[in-house]
Amino acid sequence: MSPRFTALVGSPRPDSTSKHFAAHLGSVFADQGWEFQCFTARTALRDPAVFDALQSSLQGSRALGLVFPLYVDSLPCEFLEVLERLAAEGPAPGPGTSLFAVAQCGFAEARHNAIALERCRLFARQLGYTWRGGLAVGGGGMYGGQPLKTQGGRARFLVRALDLSAQAVAADADLPAEAVALAQKKVIPDWLYFLFANFSMLWESARHGKLFHILARPYVRVEPRSGVKN
Repeated sequence: MSPRFTALVGSPRPDSTSKHFAAHLGSVFADQGWEFQCFTARTALRDPAVFDALQSSLQGSRALGLVFPLYVDSLPCEFLEVLERLAAEGPAPGPGTSLFAVAQCGFAEARHNAIALERCRLFARQLGYTWRGGLAVGGGGMYGGQPLKTQGGRARFLVRALDLSAQAVAADADLPAEAVALAQKKVIPDWLYFLFANFSMLWESARHGKLFHILARPYVRVEPRSGVKN
């Protein structure tokens, strides 16, 4: 019977960048002779049958991969809820079952993922998984929810990092330092990434008719001036 790799995707978007990361990992595991199953936290949370299928998949898995976007400095709330349910309801992993994580953020600097990856490590310890490490990916906006194999040079470092990570976990080893470093490697300089990001924000604001509201702060609490009664 082939070993199984289960990926749990944390993004709420149907065709997300994280889902394409997970799909690439799954293809590498498949090349190693593994079975691959992928679930999204959003669907598992809303459909009891999908959550049951996730639990069944985990019951026979030798490796679990958590793949998600960074929300503020943590995991998306629905993703956290699914992990909390798994922690409470099981299943317990088999001896030596591996867990690793891939976190990607829209910031240019990959270091913003550090807190979220630490939470994944604690989740692995709490449930009894063997923690294999995490990849921190910056500049996630460059990948735009498209398959990595279609992205050419801009995904070359990330593809190599994912390949090395999947191969290591399939061999019951920790993520290699080379993979961790490659995942954080920048394809373009920060100033160029920020230029594209700011242009994209302006474009989307204009497309939705909100260009002149881009600096609005409707929920900021305005303190009354001293001596002025409400």
